[in-house]
Amino acid sequence: MSIGIGIIGTGGISNSHVRGYQANSSLGKTVAVADIDGARAEEAASRWGVDFYTTDYREILARDDVDVVSVCTYNQAHRQPTVDALAAGKHVLCEKPMAATLDDAKAMAKAARESGRILMIAIHSRYSPQTIAAKKIIDSGALGRVYYGETISTRRRWIGSGSFARKETAGGGAVVDIGVYSLDTALHLLGHPRPKRVSGTTCMAITKDPSAQVYGGHSWDVDRTNVEEFGAAWIRFENGLCITFKTSWAIHGNSMGRSFFLGEKGGVALGPLEYYGDQFGMMVNVIPQDLPPEEDRFVLETRDFLECVRDGRPSPIPPEQVVVTNVIMDALYRSAAADEEVEVTPWQDVL
Repeated sequence: MSIGIGIIGTGGISNSHVRGYQANSSLGKTVAVADIDGARAEEAASRWGVDFYTTDYREILARDDVDVVSVCTYNQAHRQPTVDALAAGKHVLCEKPMAATLDDAKAMAKAARESGRILMIAIHSRYSPQTIAAKKIIDSGALGRVYYGETISTRRRWIGSGSFARKETAGGGAVVDIGVYSLDTALHLLGHPRPKRVSGTTCMAITKDPSAQVYGGHSWDVDRTNVEEFGAAWIRFENGLCITFKTSWAIHGNSMGRSFFLGEKGGVALGPLEYYGDQFGMMVNVIPQDLPPEEDRFVLETRDFLECVRDGRPSPIPPEQVVVTNVIMDALYRSAAADEEVEVTPWQDVL
Protein backbone atom coordinates (compact mmCIF):
# COMPACT_ATOMS: atom_id res chain seq x y z
CA MET A 1 0.00 0.00 0.00
CA SER A 2 1.37 3.43 -0.94
CA ILE A 3 2.41 5.64 1.98
CA GLY A 4 0.48 8.93 2.17
CA ILE A 5 2.75 11.95 2.60
CA GLY A 6 1.96 15.40 3.98
CA ILE A 7 4.21 18.44 3.57
CA ILE A 8 4.21 21.04 6.37
CA GLY A 9 5.83 24.26 5.21
CA THR A 10 6.38 25.06 1.53
CA GLY A 11 9.60 27.08 1.70
CA GLY A 12 12.57 26.32 -0.53
CA ILE A 13 13.67 23.09 1.18
CA SER A 14 10.23 21.52 0.72
CA ASN A 15 10.93 21.28 -3.01
CA SER A 16 13.87 18.99 -2.28
CA HIS A 17 11.74 16.77 -0.05
CA VAL A 18 9.02 16.50 -2.67
CA ARG A 19 11.60 15.82 -5.37
CA GLY A 20 12.83 12.94 -3.26
CA TYR A 21 9.33 11.58 -2.70
CA GLN A 22 8.49 11.85 -6.38
CA ALA A 23 11.62 9.87 -7.25
CA ASN A 24 10.39 7.19 -4.83
CA SER A 25 6.78 7.16 -6.05
CA SER A 26 6.59 3.37 -5.75
CA LEU A 27 6.78 3.83 -1.97
CA GLY A 28 4.59 6.86 -1.36
CA LYS A 29 2.65 9.81 -2.71
CA THR A 30 2.26 13.38 -1.51
CA VAL A 31 -1.44 13.90 -0.76
CA ALA A 32 -1.60 17.05 1.38
CA VAL A 33 0.20 20.37 1.79
CA ALA A 34 0.12 22.98 4.56
CA ASP A 35 1.60 26.45 4.85
CA ILE A 36 0.63 29.45 6.98
CA ASP A 37 0.55 31.43 3.73
CA GLY A 38 -2.55 30.21 1.90
CA ALA A 39 -1.48 31.46 -1.51
CA ARG A 40 1.87 29.74 -1.18
CA ALA A 41 0.21 26.51 -0.06
CA GLU A 42 -2.12 26.62 -3.06
CA GLU A 43 0.71 27.34 -5.49
CA ALA A 44 2.87 24.53 -4.12
CA ALA A 45 0.00 22.04 -4.19
CA SER A 46 -0.71 22.93 -7.81
CA ARG A 47 2.96 22.62 -8.76
CA TRP A 48 3.27 19.25 -7.06
CA GLY A 49 -0.05 17.88 -8.33
CA VAL A 50 -1.65 17.68 -4.87
CA ASP A 51 -5.39 18.21 -4.43
CA PHE A 52 -5.55 19.14 -0.72
CA TYR A 53 -3.91 22.20 0.78
CA THR A 54 -4.52 24.18 3.96
CA THR A 55 -3.13 26.91 6.19
CA ASP A 56 -3.57 24.72 9.31
CA TYR A 57 -1.22 21.73 9.46
CA ARG A 58 -3.50 20.09 12.02
CA GLU A 59 -5.97 19.44 9.22
CA ILE A 60 -3.28 17.30 7.57
CA LEU A 61 -2.69 15.38 10.78
CA ALA A 62 -6.41 14.59 11.01
CA ARG A 63 -6.45 12.90 7.60
CA ASP A 64 -6.53 9.10 7.46
CA ASP A 65 -4.69 9.08 4.13
CA VAL A 66 -1.62 10.79 5.64
CA ASP A 67 0.84 8.34 7.19
CA VAL A 68 3.97 10.51 7.31
CA VAL A 69 4.83 14.20 7.20
CA SER A 70 7.87 16.21 6.22
CA VAL A 71 8.34 19.22 8.49
CA CYS A 72 9.90 21.90 6.28
CA THR A 73 9.07 24.99 8.31
CA TYR A 74 11.65 27.52 9.50
CA ASN A 75 13.77 26.28 12.41
CA GLN A 76 11.85 27.92 15.25
CA ALA A 77 8.70 26.17 13.99
CA HIS A 78 10.07 22.62 13.92
CA ARG A 79 8.96 21.62 17.39
CA GLN A 80 5.18 21.96 17.46
CA PRO A 81 4.30 20.34 14.10
CA THR A 82 6.69 17.49 14.88
CA VAL A 83 5.34 16.88 18.38
CA ASP A 84 1.74 17.14 17.18
CA ALA A 85 2.35 14.81 14.23
CA LEU A 86 3.96 12.15 16.41
CA ALA A 87 1.09 12.41 18.89
CA ALA A 88 -1.33 11.93 15.98
CA GLY A 89 0.42 8.70 15.04
CA LYS A 90 2.29 10.04 12.02
CA HIS A 91 5.93 9.33 11.23
CA VAL A 92 8.04 12.47 10.76
CA LEU A 93 10.96 13.49 8.55
CA CYS A 94 12.08 16.83 9.99
CA GLU A 95 14.46 19.09 8.12
CA LYS A 96 17.75 20.01 9.81
CA PRO A 97 18.66 21.41 12.23
CA MET A 98 16.60 19.24 14.55
CA ALA A 99 15.43 22.39 16.30
CA ALA A 100 16.37 26.00 16.90
CA THR A 101 16.82 25.45 20.64
CA LEU A 102 17.91 22.61 22.88
CA ASP A 103 14.59 22.65 24.75
CA ASP A 104 12.73 22.16 21.46
CA ALA A 105 15.02 19.30 20.43
CA LYS A 106 14.52 17.59 23.80
CA ALA A 107 10.75 17.88 23.48
CA MET A 108 10.85 16.37 19.98
CA ALA A 109 13.01 13.42 21.10
CA LYS A 110 10.68 12.82 24.05
CA ALA A 111 7.62 12.88 21.77
CA ALA A 112 9.24 10.32 19.46
CA ARG A 113 9.97 7.96 22.35
CA GLU A 114 6.46 8.25 23.74
CA SER A 115 4.71 7.85 20.38
CA GLY A 116 6.66 4.85 19.13
CA ARG A 117 6.72 6.50 15.70
CA ILE A 118 9.74 7.28 13.55
CA LEU A 119 11.33 10.70 13.86
CA MET A 120 14.13 11.08 11.32
CA ILE A 121 16.19 14.25 11.10
CA ALA A 122 17.01 15.10 7.48
CA ILE A 123 20.79 15.45 7.59
CA HIS A 124 21.58 14.46 4.03
CA SER A 125 25.35 14.55 4.57
CA ARG A 126 25.00 11.07 6.10
CA TYR A 127 24.36 9.85 2.53
CA SER A 128 27.60 11.21 1.06
CA PRO A 129 29.74 8.38 -0.41
CA GLN A 130 32.76 9.99 1.23
CA THR A 131 31.10 9.97 4.67
CA ILE A 132 29.98 6.36 4.24
CA ALA A 133 33.50 5.28 3.23
CA ALA A 134 35.14 7.22 6.07
CA LYS A 135 32.74 5.58 8.54
CA LYS A 136 33.83 2.13 7.31
CA ILE A 137 37.50 3.03 7.73
CA ILE A 138 37.05 4.37 11.27
CA ASP A 139 34.73 1.54 12.37
CA SER A 140 37.32 -1.00 11.17
CA GLY A 141 39.66 0.20 13.90
CA ALA A 142 42.27 1.42 11.40
CA LEU A 143 42.66 4.70 13.31
CA GLY A 144 42.78 3.15 16.77
CA ARG A 145 41.70 5.52 19.52
CA VAL A 146 40.83 8.88 17.98
CA TYR A 147 42.11 11.70 20.19
CA TYR A 148 41.65 14.84 18.06
CA GLY A 149 39.70 16.08 15.06
CA GLU A 150 38.58 19.20 13.21
CA THR A 151 35.24 19.48 11.46
CA ILE A 152 34.79 22.41 9.11
CA SER A 153 32.28 23.96 6.73
CA THR A 154 33.23 27.15 4.90
CA ARG A 155 31.43 29.69 2.79
CA ARG A 156 33.42 32.76 1.92
CA ARG A 157 30.46 35.05 1.24
CA TRP A 158 26.94 33.69 1.25
CA ILE A 159 24.98 35.11 4.15
CA GLY A 160 21.51 33.72 4.76
CA SER A 161 18.44 35.75 3.90
CA GLY A 162 14.73 35.56 4.66
CA SER A 163 13.93 33.32 7.64
CA PHE A 164 17.59 32.23 7.79
CA ALA A 165 18.70 35.76 8.69
CA ARG A 166 16.62 36.25 11.84
CA LYS A 167 17.13 34.63 15.23
CA GLU A 168 13.38 34.81 15.74
CA THR A 169 12.84 32.31 12.92
CA ALA A 170 16.19 30.51 12.51
CA GLY A 171 17.51 30.43 16.05
CA GLY A 172 21.04 31.01 14.78
CA GLY A 173 23.10 31.61 11.66
CA ALA A 174 25.96 29.67 10.12
CA VAL A 175 26.24 27.34 13.12
CA VAL A 176 22.72 25.91 12.81
CA ASP A 177 22.46 26.26 9.03
CA ILE A 178 25.56 24.59 7.57
CA GLY A 179 27.62 23.93 10.70
CA VAL A 180 25.15 21.28 11.82
CA TYR A 181 26.18 19.12 8.84
CA SER A 182 29.88 19.05 9.70
CA LEU A 183 29.15 18.70 13.40
CA ASP A 184 26.86 15.73 12.81
CA THR A 185 29.42 14.19 10.45
CA ALA A 186 32.09 14.26 13.16
CA LEU A 187 29.79 12.78 15.80
CA HIS A 188 28.51 10.13 13.40
CA LEU A 189 31.98 9.07 12.25
CA LEU A 190 33.28 8.84 15.81
CA GLY A 191 30.40 6.82 17.27
CA HIS A 192 28.48 9.66 18.94
CA PRO A 193 30.78 10.51 21.86
CA ARG A 194 29.28 12.56 24.65
CA PRO A 195 30.52 16.16 24.98
CA LYS A 196 31.23 17.57 28.43
CA ARG A 197 32.66 21.09 27.94
CA VAL A 198 32.61 23.66 25.15
CA SER A 199 34.48 26.91 24.55
CA GLY A 200 32.84 28.80 21.71
CA THR A 201 32.90 32.07 19.83
CA THR A 202 30.69 33.73 17.22
CA CYS A 203 31.05 36.80 15.02
CA MET A 204 28.80 39.08 13.00
CA ALA A 205 31.11 41.66 11.35
CA ILE A 206 30.98 41.22 7.57
CA THR A 207 27.20 40.90 7.87
CA LYS A 208 27.00 44.49 9.10
CA ASP A 209 29.28 45.89 6.38
CA PRO A 210 27.16 47.04 3.40
CA SER A 211 30.23 47.32 1.17
CA ALA A 212 30.91 43.59 1.60
CA GLN A 213 27.91 42.85 -0.60
CA VAL A 214 29.63 44.43 -3.59
CA TYR A 215 32.65 42.18 -3.37
CA GLY A 216 30.69 39.06 -2.56
CA GLY A 217 28.16 39.39 -5.35
CA HIS A 218 25.47 38.41 -2.85
CA SER A 219 23.14 40.80 -1.05
CA TRP A 220 21.42 40.62 2.31
CA ASP A 221 19.48 42.91 4.61
CA VAL A 222 22.20 44.52 6.72
CA ASP A 223 19.75 46.06 9.19
CA ARG A 224 17.54 43.01 9.74
CA THR A 225 20.11 40.22 9.84
CA ASN A 226 20.85 39.38 13.47
CA VAL A 227 22.48 35.93 13.43
CA GLU A 228 26.16 34.96 13.34
CA GLU A 229 28.14 34.67 10.12
CA PHE A 230 30.91 32.69 11.86
CA GLY A 231 31.11 30.24 14.73
CA ALA A 232 33.84 28.08 16.23
CA ALA A 233 34.24 25.89 19.26
CA TRP A 234 36.67 23.68 21.12
CA ILE A 235 34.73 20.64 22.32
CA ARG A 236 35.91 18.21 24.99
CA PHE A 237 34.26 14.78 25.22
CA GLU A 238 33.90 12.28 28.06
CA ASN A 239 36.22 9.78 26.32
CA GLY A 240 39.15 12.23 26.15
CA LEU A 241 38.51 13.23 22.53
CA CYS A 242 38.82 16.90 21.57
CA ILE A 243 37.33 18.41 18.42
CA THR A 244 37.67 21.84 16.88
CA PHE A 245 34.50 22.95 15.08
CA LYS A 246 34.51 25.84 12.59
CA THR A 247 31.80 27.12 10.28
CA SER A 248 31.18 30.29 8.28
CA TRP A 249 28.77 32.03 5.97
CA ALA A 250 31.32 34.80 5.42
CA ILE A 251 35.03 35.15 6.16
CA HIS A 252 38.01 37.04 4.75
CA GLY A 253 39.67 33.82 3.67
CA ASN A 254 39.42 31.18 0.98
CA SER A 255 39.16 28.20 3.31
CA MET A 256 39.40 27.22 6.96
CA GLY A 257 40.93 23.89 6.02
CA ARG A 258 39.77 20.30 5.68
CA SER A 259 37.96 18.15 8.20
CA PHE A 260 40.25 15.48 9.64
CA PHE A 261 40.49 13.01 12.51
CA LEU A 262 43.68 11.78 14.18
CA GLY A 263 44.04 8.40 15.86
CA GLU A 264 46.85 6.54 17.59
CA LYS A 265 47.19 4.15 14.61
CA GLY A 266 46.06 6.27 11.66
CA GLY A 267 44.25 9.35 10.44
CA VAL A 268 41.49 10.30 8.00
CA ALA A 269 40.86 13.55 6.13
CA LEU A 270 37.79 14.51 4.12
CA GLY A 271 37.40 16.49 0.91
CA PRO A 272 38.89 14.42 -0.68
CA LEU A 273 38.88 11.30 1.48
CA GLU A 274 42.40 10.16 2.45
CA TYR A 275 43.77 7.68 4.99
CA TYR A 276 47.17 8.12 6.62
CA GLY A 277 49.08 5.40 8.44
CA ASP A 278 52.29 3.40 8.81
CA GLN A 279 52.89 0.25 6.78
CA PHE A 280 55.97 -1.70 5.65
CA GLY A 281 58.18 0.45 7.83
CA MET A 282 57.12 3.65 6.13
CA MET A 283 54.41 6.32 6.19
CA VAL A 284 51.64 5.76 3.64
CA ASN A 285 48.79 7.84 2.25
CA VAL A 286 45.81 5.94 0.84
CA ILE A 287 43.26 7.56 -1.47
CA PRO A 288 40.26 5.22 -1.76
CA GLN A 289 39.31 4.41 -5.35
CA ASP A 290 35.98 3.72 -7.02
CA LEU A 291 33.75 5.35 -4.42
CA PRO A 292 30.10 5.14 -5.45
CA PRO A 293 29.01 8.15 -7.52
CA GLU A 294 27.33 10.99 -5.71
CA GLU A 295 23.54 10.66 -5.94
CA ASP A 296 20.75 13.07 -5.05
CA ARG A 297 20.90 12.86 -1.25
CA PHE A 298 17.29 13.96 -0.84
CA VAL A 299 16.22 11.01 -2.97
CA LEU A 300 18.33 8.70 -0.81
CA GLU A 301 17.12 10.05 2.53
CA THR A 302 13.44 10.05 1.59
CA ARG A 303 13.79 6.49 0.27
CA ASP A 304 15.44 5.39 3.50
CA PHE A 305 12.68 7.08 5.52
CA LEU A 306 9.83 5.55 3.54
CA GLU A 307 11.38 2.08 3.53
CA CYS A 308 11.76 2.19 7.31
CA VAL A 309 8.12 3.21 7.66
CA ARG A 310 7.07 0.41 5.32
CA ASP A 311 9.21 -2.23 7.00
CA GLY A 312 8.67 -1.11 10.60
CA ARG A 313 12.36 -0.44 11.15
CA PRO A 314 13.84 2.23 13.49
CA SER A 315 14.69 5.72 12.32
CA PRO A 316 17.73 5.81 10.00
CA ILE A 317 18.90 9.03 11.68
CA PRO A 318 17.38 8.88 15.16
CA PRO A 319 16.70 12.00 17.24
CA GLU A 320 18.73 10.57 20.14
CA GLN A 321 21.83 11.03 17.99
CA VAL A 322 21.04 14.39 16.44
CA VAL A 323 19.94 16.04 19.69
CA VAL A 324 23.64 16.03 20.61
CA THR A 325 24.26 18.64 17.91
CA ASN A 326 21.77 20.85 19.73
CA VAL A 327 23.54 20.18 23.03
CA ILE A 328 26.82 21.40 21.51
CA MET A 329 25.31 24.36 19.64
CA ASP A 330 23.52 25.47 22.80
CA ALA A 331 26.79 25.33 24.74
CA LEU A 332 28.64 27.17 21.95
CA TYR A 333 26.18 30.07 22.07
CA ARG A 334 26.22 30.17 25.89
CA SER A 335 30.01 30.12 25.91
CA ALA A 336 30.25 32.90 23.34
CA ALA A 337 27.83 35.06 25.34
CA ALA A 338 29.68 34.44 28.62
CA ASP A 339 33.16 34.64 27.06
CA GLU A 340 34.23 31.49 28.89
CA GLU A 341 34.14 27.71 28.68
CA VAL A 342 30.87 26.11 29.78
CA GLU A 343 29.61 22.69 30.82
CA VAL A 344 27.10 21.05 28.54
CA THR A 345 23.56 20.33 29.71
CA PRO A 346 23.54 17.23 31.99
CA TRP A 347 22.78 14.12 29.95
CA GLN A 348 19.97 12.96 32.21
CA ASP A 349 18.12 16.13 31.20
CA VAL A 350 18.46 15.39 27.47
CA LEU A 351 18.02 11.68 26.77
